[in-house]
Amino acid sequence: MKASKLLKIIRTELKDYPIEYLKNKVTDERYKDPLVKKLAKYNSEAYDEIYSIEIKDDFNVKDSAVNKMKGDINYYFDTFAGGDVENREFTKYLSLYLVFIAKKPLHPFSDDRNDEVYEFDGAYYCKGRIRYINDKRSLCRYCVCKDLGYAGMF
Repeated sequence: MKASKLLKIIRTELKDYPIEYLKNKVTDERYKDPLVKKLAKYNSEAYDEIYSIEIKDDFNVKDSAVNKMKGDINYYFDTFAGGDVENREFTKYLSLYLVFIAKKPLHPFSDDRNDEVYEFDGAYYCKGRIRYINDKRSLCRYCVCKDLGYAGMF
């Protein structure tokens, strides 16, 4: 399918998601964990980007890759999140956008090479990728990040 068609599907699937709840996590003092805040900020910015981006040079996205990723996300949520349908669907369509359209990491990143996921010289790197890439139905297989090998873990 064309990326523009995938983007239209993503917009349709996400339109009713209560995004203000997620955006409020960034500043809400009840959420103390900086990782929760960073993830909420990254995901809400990606959500906003989904509705503001226009694809100028349309390109093909393999239907089989989209469907495989959807299945792997369903597996993850059914296995580790008790079938949390609302967050599963949000994560699914946000992840499809990040991987196939934006070509950005599935996790927040910075330009600080001490962070777990960072951008350097136009490429994304993930220190944890080498540990998780071989997990059953790992989403790391879809992520644009490069791994650093075992040396990057230390």
